[in-house]
This record gives sequence, C-alpha cells and structure tokens, in this order.
Amino acid sequence: MNLTSFQQKTVALIMLVSSVNFFMGCNRYFKPVVLNTPTAETTQASLKKLSNQNKFFILRTKDYSYAMRNIVFDETSMTMKGIISELPVEHFLYVDAIGNKYKIPKRGNAEYSLLEEVHLFVTNSTQIDTLQPFVLPLSAVERIEVIEKDAKRTTSSYVWGIAGVTLGAGLMVILLVAMFAPDPEPVQPVDGSCPYISTLVGDEFELQGEIYSGAIYPALQKEDYLPLKMKAIDGAYHLKISNELKEIQYTDFANLVVAEHDANVRLLVDPQGEMHTVSQPEMAFKAILNNRTDVSSQLSKNDYNSCLFKDDNGTENKEDLYLSFNNFQGKNKAKLILNARSSSWFNYLYNEFTKGFGNQYQKWTKNQEKKTASELEKWIQDQHIPLTISIKTLDGWKEVNKLNTIGPLLNREVVIPLNVETGKPLEVKVSGGYLFWELDYAAIDYSEDAPFRINEITPYEAINEKGLNVLPQLQYADKTYLEQPNVGDSTVIKYKETSFAAGKTQTFFFHTSGYYNHPRHHTGMPKVGFLKSFEQPGALSAFSKRKFMESVSALETAKN
Repeated sequence: MNLTSFQQKTVALIMLVSSVNFFMGCNRYFKPVVLNTPTAETTQASLKKLSNQNKFFILRTKDYSYAMRNIVFDETSMTMKGIISELPVEHFLYVDAIGNKYKIPKRGNAEYSLLEEVHLFVTNSTQIDTLQPFVLPLSAVERIEVIEKDAKRTTSSYVWGIAGVTLGAGLMVILLVAMFAPDPEPVQPVDGSCPYISTLVGDEFELQGEIYSGAIYPALQKEDYLPLKMKAIDGAYHLKISNELKEIQYTDFANLVVAEHDANVRLLVDPQGEMHTVSQPEMAFKAILNNRTDVSSQLSKNDYNSCLFKDDNGTENKEDLYLSFNNFQGKNKAKLILNARSSSWFNYLYNEFTKGFGNQYQKWTKNQEKKTASELEKWIQDQHIPLTISIKTLDGWKEVNKLNTIGPLLNREVVIPLNVETGKPLEVKVSGGYLFWELDYAAIDYSEDAPFRINEITPYEAINEKGLNVLPQLQYADKTYLEQPNVGDSTVIKYKETSFAAGKTQTFFFHTSGYYNHPRHHTGMPKVGFLKSFEQPGALSAFSKRKFMESVSALETAKN
C-alpha cells in the first residue's frame, strides 16, 4: 500500500511543522541560583564581590523591577546606595519568565546579558521614586539570585532536538494518526533508549551518540566503540555519561581510545571492535530494496535522507537491500562502509509488543534475566532485529556479519571487512526487519589498511551529579558498575590529553561496556495469543508492517 499524494504532503507538512516548532528546539537554558546569605554581613560581602565583577543589579519588589546603578556600600549602617531607573527591555527575560521556561537567547542578542544579572528581592511592595537616590537596608533583602546556564535542561533540549530531526517516516505516520484520528492514544516518540554520551567542545557538552544499545538484560552486556568528536581543554578530555530517559543504566568501564594516523585516511570500527582505515570509498552502481525499489539516491551521501527498509508490496517478513559494486582491479578484500541507526519506530514498536504482557510485564522481564545470552540472542536474530550483511558467492548468499542495534538518536558509521571473489562485481545483501533501521549511506573501499597507532587510556577523574567520586566503578572491566537509575543522572569523566606526531591526526572512540533496563508499567491482563505469535521467526517484523499499515489506514479514515 503506497501513500497517496495527500498523505505524502500531509506527512511532509507535519514533519516540517513539528521539526521547526517543537523537535528542533535545541535551546540553551538558564536558571536562577539563590545565594546563601544568612546575615547582613554575608549579604554585603556577596554583593560587594558581585559589584566588583561589574554585574548588572536588578531590584525586585513585589510588583516592580528596577535597574540599580552606581552602587556604594556603607559598612556602618549596613546599607547600599544607588541610582534607581527603569529596567531596560533587554533585561526583561527573567523578570517576565513564566512557567520556569528560561531560554538563553542567541549570542549577539541584547538579552544575552542576562547572565550578568544579579536580582535583589526585597520586602518593599510600593513603587520607588526613580528621581531620588535610593538607600536599601541590607536587612530588607529577602534573597539574592544570580543567573547561570542550566546544563541539564540544555542537554535535554539538544537530545530531543536531535531526536526530533531524526525521527523516521514510520513514527511520523503514527504521530499523524494521533493528531487526526478521533480519541487517539497518546504516543511517545521514545520511551527509552540507552546511555547518552556527550563531550565538551568549547564551553558546552555536545551530544555524540548512545552506547551499548539493545543490551537490556545483564546477559546481553556488550562492549561498544562510539566515535567521538573530542577536543582537549586545559590539558584534559571531558566526557559525560547521562541518563536522559526512563531507564536504569549500568556502565562497567569507560576508556578513551585515541588513534593516531595519517590525515588522508579515516578510521572506523567494525562490529567486533577491530579498526580499519578507509580512504577511497566507491558508491554502489545499483542499490535495490527487495529487487523492486531503487534507493541509490538515499545512499549516495550522509544527509539523513535514508533508506527506511520499508517495502509495502513485499510478502517476506524481512527487508533485503541489494548493493552491487564494481571491482575492476579484481581485489580479494574490501571494506563495506555503512552509516546507519536504529529507527525511532522500532523503539515505539518494541514498546507496543511489551504492552501485550500487561500487568505481568515485570514477571516476564525477571524470567528473561534468567536466560543465557545465546537464548536471548537467538530470539533477537530470529526477529531480524540486527542488520545482517551477506555477500554473493559461487555457492549462493553467505552471511558474513551482523550489526546490532546502535540506538535511534544519531547515525553511526561502521565498517564491515569482506573477503571477495575476484573477477566480477561484488554483490552485497543487507537485511533487516520492516522499518527497524534507517540506512543513510553505503559505499565500498578496496584500499589496504594504512598504518595507525592506538593508545587506550583510562580516566583519572569521574564525578557524578551529586559531586561524588565514582572513578573506581569506571576504571576496570570488573563488573563493578556505575549505576544511573534516575533521569538526570550524569557523570563527567576526564582523561589526560595525549600528543601526536607532526603530520598525523587523531580519531577518538569511547570504549565501554554495560547494559540497561527499561522500567515499564503496563496494565491489564496479558494477551496470551498475541504473545505466542512472537515465538515464530520474523513475527516482530510482520507486526511492524501490520502496525504501520493500520496507521496509514487510520490516516486515510481521518482524511475522509
């Protein structure tokens, strides 16, 4: 079933509006911080210090706000004198803030000066004569607030902004149904994901991606190598692990891999954690989904215009992408380059699956935790959750590797080493469940691996959101975990800066291991027949297609 022109335009419109007006709200926030000034003496000391820093003082009464300049302190009478005037419009942002929505304007805007503000809240409720010098007894100051950046809300904003930008087409249809269908069930874009990793670049932490995605039970704990954009500040690299969604995270160790190599090559990691250089990527001359749909344009560059592994006319319970590459020089080794991510739709879909357990969900998860890794992985593979990579040989298709889930937030580039039969074009098949993945780019590289040198370093400092030292939990792969059970938990980790030889460059990876849990609180009785259907291979992919078609049908009904 293909979307009609009306549906396509509606999807595009909603994607645009929601991206601009909500999801792309990658905002920087501020927060008021109350200074601890229990006595008039400590009040005076704090205000003197702030005055020496050329802060902008704002006098706040119950109903009015004023600018206060030319401040002089009288230590004998414990007062402060100054000239009171109307508050300039560029200092209205915090004064007029409603509902705790404190956004920092862009640099260059006049309102950006709010970070220099000092707010004095006083008991006076009457209007002040601005034509007369004003004397303020320090005992009348109820509290002093200064303005700081709100790192937690800023990070969350960037997380949801990027998540919104990268929402897949399937989830967008669900959101449309939620908007247009009568009495829709509320839909959450992401109920849970995996730990978010950010690095300090400049004066702010920038989101880099997610780690050990899909490791939702202890038996599924896995190692991960996340590519990082990293820059040393004051002799150290700064990295942050944060819990931004509803989950409980367990991180075993946290090493920084620093690879030194020639500037004319790039370094990528394969699914087994081995590193390879790429320098001469070549595009596929043919890219066909299920031997029906040409997706060459979607795979030609990294632009989030992705192949969605979605063929509504297919009858199989998985999607097969066929890639054909030239091999004019008859190379017998190659490296497949993929830039991909797990889809947001898959997160939504898995939550819909777990709803079938109703009030027995917690019991089911306890039983899952008793299973071995091989038992859990068999079901995962039977349901076509990983991307499976195969090459065509003289004996038919041969599976060579699998790419496990990497999270729905940001794309990640990986490399798959291949042994090639020479003398003919290279044919590759990439398979996955219906709408489980979004593949943004695919290429082949026949170049030999260039030399590179790896230095894996352990952290020298790790401080959590409470200011506590958690370094012992992250130094070794010993299953002594950094536990992050609450939304907002974060730990900042530091590594010593490393030097590199002239003419070389560095590539960074976060080497870690861990797992996480999804606390879900479903209600109702278990749907036994529904759940038993997922014992069959490919059932989750078939369920995905059915849910998507139901959503399209609901959209069609809403239109009429």
